[in-house]
Amino acid sequence: MPWRFLDTGFHAGDYNMALDAAIVRGGFCEAPTLRVFRWQPYCISLGFHQKEEELALDKCLAAGIDVARRPTAGRAILHAEELTYSVVMPNRHPWFAMLPLDFYRRISEAIAHGLRYLGVDAQFAPGEKLFHEGKPLRLACFASAARNEIVVHGKKIVGSAQRRFRAGTLQHGSILLRDGHEQLIDFLAGDKAGIAAERALLSDHTVTLAQVCQREVTFEETKTALKRGFEEMLEIVLQDDEVL
Repeated sequence: MPWRFLDTGFHAGDYNMALDAAIVRGGFCEAPTLRVFRWQPYCISLGFHQKEEELALDKCLAAGIDVARRPTAGRAILHAEELTYSVVMPNRHPWFAMLPLDFYRRISEAIAHGLRYLGVDAQFAPGEKLFHEGKPLRLACFASAARNEIVVHGKKIVGSAQRRFRAGTLQHGSILLRDGHEQLIDFLAGDKAGIAAERALLSDHTVTLAQVCQREVTFEETKTALKRGFEEMLEIVLQDDEVL
């Protein structure tokens, strides 16, 4: 069965998250779908169960930063200089029967294979590991790497989340192009000392394509590599399509 490929361009946060939910739940998912997209304006997405009170919403408003809630769990991400992807697997497809961790690994293998075409030595985090001592970070998704997440020399370069619905499985995530995600810390609610510590942790334990490749890597380059990785690793054909 061919997969659909969608590049839906720039949209606001609520639209992007609603579209992911609609594709997996609203009858738009006749075939497996790989979508790439961007955010305008930049947007902080909160995990499904995360509290808005963890953000300084007044600062977000003043800076023109959008805030949206993901249909998946996890912690907050500032979607800025990145390629965002989503994969939807309909329940009629054999892969829907995979264990969630196995499906996650399969998609991560395709992403990592694509990144290698950009010269990135993409590997997998060996297991649940927080990159700091003591209490976990309240907010920042990219400050930790879970099993099967993609890292380069131990630093996280792709962050992903997954949720299974009755109609299908949704996995989506961010591939960091540059370091705009680090600005998330500017929009945290909390004391200055704690925010400063989180800023250092986030910076120290993430890496971007620009840093790894020592040049600017564009969205279009990354999209091309990602498509190649999916087609080769998963032995599929991606067909360009539109949402409707």
